[in-house]
Amino acid sequence: MAKAFSDREKELIRKRLIEKGKELFARYGLRKTGVGDLTKAAGIAQGSFYNFFPSKEELYFEIIEQEEEQIKEKLLSTHKVGENITRRSLRAFLTEAFKLIDESTFIKKLMNGEDYELMLRKLPEERMAKHIKSDSDILTPMLGIWHRKGVLIDRKPEVISGLLRGIFILSLHRKEIGEDVFPEVMELLIESVARSIIKEDGND
Repeated sequence: MAKAFSDREKELIRKRLIEKGKELFARYGLRKTGVGDLTKAAGIAQGSFYNFFPSKEELYFEIIEQEEEQIKEKLLSTHKVGENITRRSLRAFLTEAFKLIDESTFIKKLMNGEDYELMLRKLPEERMAKHIKSDSDILTPMLGIWHRKGVLIDRKPEVISGLLRGIFILSLHRKEIGEDVFPEVMELLIESVARSIIKEDGND
């Protein structure tokens, strides 16, 4: 029978599982990292794992969300894209986003392997739907501001939000696109997107 933990212990163990999970997943990948490896590293019994996460895929996804949140915070602290948006500032925003993603060891591991597809096969659909809604909740108000300022093309914010998410999903297919041409492909794609959704201005 799994040990009962106090609220403080639960908080510390959850944090430790995320910390150790990040290390193990980055080193060995999702497939080769078992629940036993995670609990051993965190110093708890294997059966106790399920008091914190329904599966190792849920833990993996939690780490992805935390990495993404850190990237969003860095971006929004340096790029005030909700204020005066131009094609140039949108290009700078998206380019910096890819730079930060590329600097994340964990997300880079996700991009270069089969972990993403493995995770999706085991992750409940409602969990991914909640994540997508969370992204939309951040982007849609910002896109609404751009629309009211008259700089955005006449498309639903949800459509443009989906387009911006699609750019980042594409980065999961770096190998299929080709490692040698990927940076140029993304540069051209970012340029095309900025020109297609932001109306012509004097700062492009």
